[in-house]
Amino acid sequence: MTDAELAALRHMVLWGAFALSAVLGAVSQRSHFCVMGAVSDVVSMGDWTRARMWLLAVAVAMGAFALMQSMGWVSAAQTLYGSPRLLWASHALGGLLFGLGMVWASGCGAKTLVRLGGGNLKALVVLLVMGLSASMTLRGVTAVARDASVDRWVLTLP
Repeated sequence: MTDAELAALRHMVLWGAFALSAVLGAVSQRSHFCVMGAVSDVVSMGDWTRARMWLLAVAVAMGAFALMQSMGWVSAAQTLYGSPRLLWASHALGGLLFGLGMVWASGCGAKTLVRLGGGNLKALVVLLVMGLSASMTLRGVTAVARDASVDRWVLTLP
């Protein structure tokens, strides 16, 4: 592949990602796609519309991943989640803290991105804090405490 072909391919991928992101943002804005909103709708109003959207998104993602794995494009064993170790306490505590963060931030990460695209500066702060917290938890300051405490409770799967 020549340098010109590589540059053309790079531009095509970037413009494709931009177009796909714009469509995803427009659909998310129009449909009010948000995990916390879906749970809230079910609990407070008994409305399953957004919950069904979210479950469909999960099913499509799982199906696409299974298809990519069967075609040899990705290997589940080489992902962060493909380990035979089930860190159940870490997952439970992380889910609880993430859920509290969603409530305090007034929405999930997807809703935060939509709000940021609409010009909400609170969403920018939320997104920066979310990214920084995730980085610190995986490999930063709080990773040592996580590894020494909740990651000790583990189930080893076959």
